[in-house]
Amino acid sequence: MKKFESLEDVAQVLGNGGPFSPDTEYQTVEELVDALVDLGNTHKVFARHDDHLGLKNELPDEFLQSQLSETERPGFKAAIEAVIEQAEIIIPLSERQLSEDDLEEIREDRLYRGEDIDD
Repeated sequence: MKKFESLEDVAQVLGNGGPFSPDTEYQTVEELVDALVDLGNTHKVFARHDDHLGLKNELPDEFLQSQLSETERPGFKAAIEAVIEQAEIIIPLSERQLSEDDLEEIREDRLYRGEDIDD
């Protein structure tokens, strides 16, 4: 499991030259959180983990609007930890190789949610 020390570490993996969106540079925490939630909403991740769904709503607006470089305030500690905790789950799930069982689980999850699996 990946261990991130800061939001900047997460940004490096999600964008800023990382494997997911290498041409994306996140300026604000909100941009980073949106990208993390989007990655969490992919079928590969969502079939195994959906705790990220309320993440953005649980974070203070002041924190979301902050520049990534300006988040090291004591009042943001819990919010930073929440984002890092989700990143440490979502990113490894999105990087894993899918087995036949994983594909079946994704299919069942999509059917359960009423999605057309032929998409």
